[in-house]
Amino acid sequence: MSRRRPRRSFVLVTVLVIVGIALFVATSFLFLAQAEVAGVSSSLDAVQSRALLRSGLRVVIAELDRQREGILDGDLPRLEDSYVLDENGSRLGVVRLLPVSMTGESIVSEASKLDLNSITAERLIATGFVEDAIAQAIVDHRAAMPGGLYTSVAQLLDVPGITPTMVYGPIEELTVMDDALGVERDIGERIKDRLSGGTPRGLADLLTVWSFEPALQRSGRLRINLNVPWSDELAGRIEERWDAGVAAGVKQIMQNGTTFDSDAKIFQVMRFFNVDPADWPDAVDTLTTEEGEFHFGRLDINTAPYEALLGLPTVTADQAASIVRLRDRVDPDERATIAWPAIAEVLTPEQYDDLGAMMTVRSWTYGVRLAVGTVAADDPEGPLDHPVIYEVVVDLCAPRARVAYLRDISLLQTAAMVAVAAGSRFEDDTFVPETDVAAGGSASSRAGDDAENATFPASLDDVINETSGFGDDPESSPADPPMSRRPDLLGPPSGEAAPPPASGAGVGRSRLGRWRRPVGASASVPAG
Repeated sequence: MSRRRPRRSFVLVTVLVIVGIALFVATSFLFLAQAEVAGVSSSLDAVQSRALLRSGLRVVIAELDRQREGILDGDLPRLEDSYVLDENGSRLGVVRLLPVSMTGESIVSEASKLDLNSITAERLIATGFVEDAIAQAIVDHRAAMPGGLYTSVAQLLDVPGITPTMVYGPIEELTVMDDALGVERDIGERIKDRLSGGTPRGLADLLTVWSFEPALQRSGRLRINLNVPWSDELAGRIEERWDAGVAAGVKQIMQNGTTFDSDAKIFQVMRFFNVDPADWPDAVDTLTTEEGEFHFGRLDINTAPYEALLGLPTVTADQAASIVRLRDRVDPDERATIAWPAIAEVLTPEQYDDLGAMMTVRSWTYGVRLAVGTVAADDPEGPLDHPVIYEVVVDLCAPRARVAYLRDISLLQTAAMVAVAAGSRFEDDTFVPETDVAAGGSASSRAGDDAENATFPASLDDVINETSGFGDDPESSPADPPMSRRPDLLGPPSGEAAPPPASGAGVGRSRLGRWRRPVGASASVPAG
């Protein structure tokens, strides 16, 4: 009997080993099946997110599109905090607009920022945000870039000496995912936000590459360019806007040797004839000396922060503070013209020689942050499930709106947390706290590729191509926006060539963006 016990023990051990192997194999197959299910679920989530993004973009663009007439009058568009995109039983597909501006608003006017592609080192220094060497480095780096233009503010991270904190502000405050999930911040953080509201956090709140607007009168017609020889065509346009007497007066001024080679000359002529600033608005709204369909590099004085106003030449600290203090109290009709600081005696008439072509009271490009996902139908204000977050710039300059910029920033907060945890190593300017997925180039175009030739993910192009109106040129748009004062789309008057690109700050420039007109093509926003 003593000999059988070892055999029985061996058999028992063998059985246990076999059972263990079988359990291991079964468990492996189970995990494999779960992984496949998770993969399918992840793919479905991605498809759903793309569908929600497409719908969310359509909603936001439609909401902005219908407010064009107010924008012509200098009004700011308004958006809801969230929109329900899809109802599917117990779940709702929603898009939420996250805080994007330094004041916590869900929409930011890009015209409230200084133009990164035309600003000088001296004007950068005047903002108080950068020192002399950094300001010069920013300008020098721009000159070395393809086309001499930045295509994203994130490209400032390529400039020697600039850190992510200088561009984005305190990195630990990049809480986009918490915002999407509805995570409440403690009372100390909320008090801090209120106290610092309206102060730029970094250069991204102060600078933009989307500083362009259509050269339109409040009527929606193209402004009249005086920087041309006198002609019957010019006389006809002035008579149409005013009367034959005004046309005769302008003709006499030009025949006496006055050349309207810059907007400064318009203001000089008005001062020569002792025109009171209160009578400037019609002339300022109607006349220009820039060729082309767009103005570039103009700062919206009605929304720009104090620091950005300091970046305008000749504007003093007291004048900038007065503009910020008074602009919400000014009569709405006066507020709709860049002449209001002169009317209010904040700026002198002489300062308009430098400032006239650098100020605006409208914005046609807007930045938003969209979080898309699903929520329980019985708790529509609850946290989003599996949210994805996109940063978007919508361009309303043409008769049909377009998405000029689109970036997935879902991992921005995670990247920021890693950077903060890394301590001082974070200040290495090779850190890029965003993932560029499209449009216009950004810090991801570090290899020096021109944004015109950049390759973008097919999946994102699918999202855009399936969305009506994204990237469509106005010439091919099936319908005009429902506006009583829309830009006329019929083209220049018969026999007149389409206007060339804008001069001044806009020489050689066109509107930036991933989805735009092919090189050599021309838009058609006619004279009027």
